Amino acid sequence: MNLFEFLSSDNMVAYWLEKHVNDQPLLGETLFPNRKQIGIKLDWIKGANEQPVALRLSAFDSKTIRRDREGFEQYTTKMPFFKESVYIDEELRQQLNMYMANNRNAMAEQILAKIFDDQIKLIDASYVTIERMRMEALTTGTITLGSNGQAYAYDFGVPNNHKATVQTSWSNANADVIGDVTNIVDAMKAEGITIKRAIINNSVASDLRKNNAIKNQIYVLSGGSIASITSERALNYIYEETGVSFYVYDNVYVNENGQAVKYVPDDTAIFLPEGTLGYTNFGTTPEESDLMNSIADSTVSMVNGAIAVTNHIEHDPVLVETKVSMICLPSFERANEIYILDTEA
Repeated sequence: MNLFEFLSSDNMVAYWLEKHVNDQPLLGETLFPNRKQIGIKLDWIKGANEQPVALRLSAFDSKTIRRDREGFEQYTTKMPFFKESVYIDEELRQQLNMYMANNRNAMAEQILAKIFDDQIKLIDASYVTIERMRMEALTTGTITLGSNGQAYAYDFGVPNNHKATVQTSWSNANADVIGDVTNIVDAMKAEGITIKRAIINNSVASDLRKNNAIKNQIYVLSGGSIASITSERALNYIYEETGVSFYVYDNVYVNENGQAVKYVPDDTAIFLPEGTLGYTNFGTTPEESDLMNSIADSTVSMVNGAIAVTNHIEHDPVLVETKVSMICLPSFERANEIYILDTEA
C-alpha cells in the first residue's frame, strides 16, 4: 500500500470516528438535530405559538367556516459554504519513506499518527463551527459569520418582547431571581408557551449560588444546618419554586483570533420549552456531488453523512492535501418560543 492509499479519506474518517466513539452529543445537537438535504437553499417555516382560539358557532346543514393559518412565517436563505485544507509536503513524505524503507516502523507509525491527528483537526474544527452557529442562534437569535472575505448575517426573528434585561443584576446577592424567572414563565404561558428549561454558564450559576434569598430559604428548609450551598443545590431550589430546570453549559471554543470564547456568554440565561427547537441542516458540497468516485487522484468520504473529507494528490510539487468542506446552517422553527434574558442590569 502506498502513502496515498494509506492516507485515504476513508481511513481519515475511520480514525476520527474511533477517537470520538464515546463522545456525548454537544448541547446544540440535542436542540438542533442534524438533517441532510440536497443543494444549498434552505427553507423553513417558523411556527405560530398563540393560544388556541375557540371554535365559532355554525348553523346545521351549512358550509364549514374555513380558518386561516395565522402566525406562520416562511424563511428562505442560502446556506454558507465552509472549506479548508492541510497538506503533507515533500520533505515529510521523504522522511516517512526513509523510515519505512529501513524498517523503522516505530518511527514511521509515530509520524503517521501525527499526520492523522493533524488532518482530523479540520473535522474537529467543523464541529466547533457547527456548535458555534447553533449556540449563537440560541443565545442571540442571530448568526453572524465573517472570514476569508466572506460575510453572512442571519436573523431568526426572535420576538423583541422575548428579549429583556433584569432590573437588578443577578450578580447582586439581593436580586429577586425567583421573581424574575416566575415573571418570564407567566409571560410566556400567556402566549401559549410552556417554559421548562433554561441554559446558563457557570458564571451565572455562581451568581445564583450566592443569592441571599435562595441561600436563606434553603437554610430554613434544611433546619439551619448549612452555612453555604452549591450551585446544584441552588438550581434544584429554583426548579422546585418555578418548574424551570437550569442546565449549565460551560464549553468553550477558540475563535479565528485564537481567543477562547464561551458558547453561552456570561450574564445570559435562555429560557426554552421542551423538545427540539429546529434543525442543523447540511447541504451537498461540490466535493460530495462532483468528486466522489470520479477522479483517480482523489478520495472523498463523509463524516456522519454531513461533512466531506477529500484527500487529493498533487504532482508538482508532490504532496497529499486533505480538505474538509461542508454546507451548513441551523434553522430555527421555534424561535418564537424562547426567551433571552440579560442577567446584568
